[in-house]
Amino acid sequence: MDDPFRGIIKMKLGHRFGCAGSRRLNKLFVHAITSACLASSALAQEAPQHILHFLPGSTTKIEQLIGDEDKEQHKPTRSQTVTRYQLQGTDLGNSFEHDGRVYFLFGDTVGRLDRALDTIASTDATDPEQGVRLDFLTESDGLYLTIQPPGIKMGAFEVPVSGISLNGQMYVVVSTEHSQDAETDRAVLTKFTRPAKFQPLRTISQLRAGRFIKMSMHAEPVPIAGLPPGGPFVIIWGTGPYRKSDAYLSVVPIMHFETGEGTRYFAGLDSTGAPVWSSKESEATPIVRNGTLGDLSVTWCKDLGLWLMTYDRRGPAHGVAFSYARTPWGPWSEPQILFIAARDGAGKFIHDPKLSPDDGLAGPVIGKGQANPAAVHGGAYAPYVVERWTKLRGSELNLYYLLSTWNPYVVVLMKSRLQVVN
Repeated sequence: MDDPFRGIIKMKLGHRFGCAGSRRLNKLFVHAITSACLASSALAQEAPQHILHFLPGSTTKIEQLIGDEDKEQHKPTRSQTVTRYQLQGTDLGNSFEHDGRVYFLFGDTVGRLDRALDTIASTDATDPEQGVRLDFLTESDGLYLTIQPPGIKMGAFEVPVSGISLNGQMYVVVSTEHSQDAETDRAVLTKFTRPAKFQPLRTISQLRAGRFIKMSMHAEPVPIAGLPPGGPFVIIWGTGPYRKSDAYLSVVPIMHFETGEGTRYFAGLDSTGAPVWSSKESEATPIVRNGTLGDLSVTWCKDLGLWLMTYDRRGPAHGVAFSYARTPWGPWSEPQILFIAARDGAGKFIHDPKLSPDDGLAGPVIGKGQANPAAVHGGAYAPYVVERWTKLRGSELNLYYLLSTWNPYVVVLMKSRLQVVN
């Protein structure tokens, strides 16, 4: 075990008893002291230094990012995606940083290309309050770039799920092999090289038993006590069957990210409170138990030294939930609900076909609903936080995240405020 506590213990014992004497000490005694110190370290790291309270009523929509007209505000969007790219609607928007810009991975898209293809946009915006203009990556003809790794099926419900930049190289994970019973879906890592090359590298996870079909990835921001040897790591939080899952955790050495060598799965805590790591995905233990999770987003707040998680869930109440933790495995705080579609968005920027008079929000839509957009009920899902926009202002934390609304089939930028209690 390569840990500073072990070196300190050996140094002190050697000084007290001499080198020969220290070697004669019972190794179990040394191990016991070391384990106790490691447990104390883990507990100290997990102990909350800040408490975050969601401020009820603070969630607001900043702007609509997709389309030419903001459906709620009846004014032009900044991105003008129809005029500039012939892109009418899309969803998702998981983001990552690369070369000074934020890249967004969007799902099945409604546009000139009459297929449910996926796409990528980026922005250099640093202050979302001043507005966000998305620039979509394009093909040679000026149309939006589509994510089509060779040999990988990318039809309806087969979408990009996460991205990361490592050592100047972009990587995009896609879900593929979708089936109605969601028993064949798998997540595939690809290497993305601009302008349009996607190179498949490896399968990360596959159903039925897979725990990482949807995911959020982050490079280890600071050395984290309790991770296995072999770091620094890419930390991955994931869910398995869509909207029928708990949340899980794995780590992959950055130097072996392309091959996956050395991947370890969080498998619970030992008797000292230290995390246990397994090489078997089947032994992964939930870090958040719910059973209805779908999309999740985990970001690092360096100002508070906290991991922030947002996710959509179907129980015990529908909505966008928020939790935080000192370590990637938790313990995660009790979830707080940031957004409920029926309360916070229906009839405002999410279409509700039951309203009379009509709210005027219907369309664009995707799939079978295109025959009668007014009858399609909107919703809220995929709450993806943009890490660079997370702002600590005095005693409040401003959380900015993308949210998909289904009908209209667009993505909006949201803001929720949390009180920081020291």
